[in-house]
Order: sequence, then C-alpha cells, then structure tokens
Amino acid sequence: MLNKSTQLMGTLWRRSLVTSQVLRQAIKNHQPNNLEKRFLVWCGKYKTEADVPSFVSQDEMERCRNKMRIRLANVMIGLTIVGCAISVYSGKQAAKRGDSVTKQNLEWHKQFNEAVADSTATSK
Repeated sequence: MLNKSTQLMGTLWRRSLVTSQVLRQAIKNHQPNNLEKRFLVWCGKYKTEADVPSFVSQDEMERCRNKMRIRLANVMIGLTIVGCAISVYSGKQAAKRGDSVTKQNLEWHKQFNEAVADSTATSK
C-alpha cells in the first residue's frame, strides 16, 4: 500500500513538473529591448519593430539570438577571407615593386642608428 502511494505521488510530481515546465516555456515572459526587437525583425518573426509585442517567449528570443549569432559568425568569416585576399594581393604588389619586410627592417634600423648617432653627437 505504501509502495503504491509512493508511486502515485512520484507520478503526480513528475506530471506537475512537466506541466509547469511546459507552461513556463509557453508564457511570454521576456521583454525585448530595442536591439532584440531589431533581431526579431531581421530573423523574420515580425514585419516591423512596431509589430513586436511587449513580451515574447524566452524560447522564441533564444532561437532568434542563435540565428543572429550564426549570421554574425558568417559575416566575420567572410570579412576574414576578404582581409586575407587583400593582404595577399598587397604582398604580391610589394614583391613586384621589390619591397620586402627585410628591406623595410634594415631601412628602419639604419634611420634609427643615424638618429641615435646624431643625438649623441649634438649632446657632446
């Protein structure tokens, strides 16, 4: 008898827990700020920022944030590829002109040593 009542209590507890979780997720309890409203529009959930309600569900907002995170990562990947292509092109153009990092380094050291020599000569 005690075992059956324990099982019944466990079943009721699990049901109430699942029901409360479902209700908690269904309740629109997140108040989006202006940036999050823009995210919701950019994700296609709403037509304009004026259409976004005062409260949205946490699940909906999380999905929208994840989409925006993925889009931002893709944009950053694209910009990185463009930056690499520009640096490769720039390096090839410098090689055609005969410039190199070694030449630039030697030039800088030569100017630096001359400046140090001039400053020591004027201070004596």
